[in-house]
Amino acid sequence: MRPFSRFILLNALFLLPLFSFSQVDSSYKNQQPKNYSQPKKQNNILNRIYIGGYLSLSFGSVTYIAIAPQVGYRFTNNLTAGVGFNYQYYQDNYYNYHTNIYGGLVFARYNVFKGLFLEGDFEENNLDVYNVDINTGNYFLTRQWVPSLLLGGGYSGGGSHGGFYISVLYDVLQNPNSPYYGIPVIRAGVGFGI
Repeated sequence: MRPFSRFILLNALFLLPLFSFSQVDSSYKNQQPKNYSQPKKQNNILNRIYIGGYLSLSFGSVTYIAIAPQVGYRFTNNLTAGVGFNYQYYQDNYYNYHTNIYGGLVFARYNVFKGLFLEGDFEENNLDVYNVDINTGNYFLTRQWVPSLLLGGGYSGGGSHGGFYISVLYDVLQNPNSPYYGIPVIRAGVGFGI
């Protein structure tokens, strides 16, 4: 066989399937086997729950340890909210003072743009409060529940199954007994989907 004939034959064998047509029964196109079912889109509630929180440590003449586990729920891609518990240990060696602060919190975060979010936390903390005896003028400590409403914003990064956040908040109630009285609150933490 001559080389030109081989070239035409090989091209015909490779190109013929490209130009061939087949016939399909239009009623068959919409049929599915009887035992086949469409996979359902999973919108499981567990896919929207995440756990996380923050840990803070400081040692020296003042020792500060804080831990705050949190559980949140993703209502939409932009809105999450949840509850948590916080515990703080504070020891000041200069004044020979130590205390435990504990309480609960409810929080909400709204993503406004590519990781930037607005945040609001309502906390109720049980802590030592100085009181004055009006008869003697002496100071004494009692434990009281003190509310705080922290508002601010921050940045979160990471994926859908885990990430980190950092936020700057300010207590707008400004209760003089609040652990956040007159100072900004800077928090950093993590969260993981379950």
